[in-house]
Amino acid sequence: PIIREITESNEFRAKDGTISIVHNNVGSGIKRALLLGMGDKKNLDPEKTRNLTGKVVNKAKELGISEFVLIPFKNMDKEHLSAMVEGIKLSDYSFNNYKRDEDRNDLNQVRILIRNDMKNSQKIIQHSVVVSDAVIFTRDISNLPPNDCSPEVLATLSKKLSENQKVKVRVIEKEEMISYGFEGILAVGKGSASSPKLIVLEYSGSTKNRPIAIVGKAVTFDTGGISIKPSEKMEEMKFDKSGGCNVLGIMKAVSDLGLDTNVIGIIPAVENMPSGTSYRPGDIIKMYNRKTVEVLNTDAEGRIILGDALSFAVKTFAPKAIIDMATLTGAAIIALGTNVAALVGNDDDLVTKILEYSNQTGEKIWQLPLFEEYKEQLKSSNADMKNIGGRSAGAITAAAFLSNFVEDTPWVHLDIAGTAWTQEGTKEKSYNPKGATGFGIRTIVKYISNGNAG
Repeated sequence: PIIREITESNEFRAKDGTISIVHNNVGSGIKRALLLGMGDKKNLDPEKTRNLTGKVVNKAKELGISEFVLIPFKNMDKEHLSAMVEGIKLSDYSFNNYKRDEDRNDLNQVRILIRNDMKNSQKIIQHSVVVSDAVIFTRDISNLPPNDCSPEVLATLSKKLSENQKVKVRVIEKEEMISYGFEGILAVGKGSASSPKLIVLEYSGSTKNRPIAIVGKAVTFDTGGISIKPSEKMEEMKFDKSGGCNVLGIMKAVSDLGLDTNVIGIIPAVENMPSGTSYRPGDIIKMYNRKTVEVLNTDAEGRIILGDALSFAVKTFAPKAIIDMATLTGAAIIALGTNVAALVGNDDDLVTKILEYSNQTGEKIWQLPLFEEYKEQLKSSNADMKNIGGRSAGAITAAAFLSNFVEDTPWVHLDIAGTAWTQEGTKEKSYNPKGATGFGIRTIVKYISNGNAG
């Protein structure tokens, strides 16, 4: 009654994002209520619900509240319910593994009051909890410092997913890579004391159809190699493993949801370091698919390891589609900033679906073109191609390089360099605390969950 009385009065105006705290001494069992303004309902979409719900969680934690009941707006549909659950779960995340005596106000319990006539509400909530947990799992790994997350550690963490009987994990070691001819991955990893790994995860939820393959770049730390990066913000290059970590999160979500589908996850994991054994500008590498690449810049290493992984996916699993995720280029940040990921693909249907699902999840993605003219920039007089183009259209020419390794398989490349972690210019979102975001996981899981995989 007290809440209704206030909301129906003129004392509380539901201005977008405003929070009012109401204290109650009447003995109704409610000590205090937080009223959240959500603005005009016509402008309310799931992403706004997700962000505003997270804002309530953050305010509750600030006040030391560990348990509360969430009373949604009238006539809430299933998309907004899902967004609300994600907002609760993801905003409660923080990475404090290396802090001593950290004061943490974690939530113990949040209950949501739901209309009796909302069908499948428990199923929707459980699905959203599983996907959110997968994002949190990914954030924890992506946030690990480089001294605690080598390719070997990443491989060990990957093996934990095999606890689900439907997931098989295989780690291809350096010696086996040599026999297979993964010269791209081996070249990039040559400078590090940590041996490269190729991590292969297979989820078998169906006996019927061909799988979809998810490939993710995992450079556990990227100095640039011989073409060394500037020291400023080099510490952020621990996030250069984000694409590979996303693959782990996606595989966790798919397996925990028990989807009736088949999914392959492939993670080339290396550390790109300068040393006497590093690969060099001028080297020519024979890739897994036997195409040759002239190295002009050792800091364009992600596309080289992805090239091997993509061609391995095509030749070994014959997937119906491939999606790769990588913190690939600074050019993607220059083009789109730090709130939008770049997409390049060779199949209109696949591209359309990924863009559609990204709109639903609030993970903003923008398509860039892939014309033949961009591929011309990669021509080499000494090899089949070089690993960088000119100064212009760097995000596109990087994707054009990758297109040489997918053959005719429907393929989408997501350059998440600007969105994989919170950076300067990143729009503040209540459910994206500082550090790794797990960007793209919710979109790809939604794509797979909607019957698009084999």
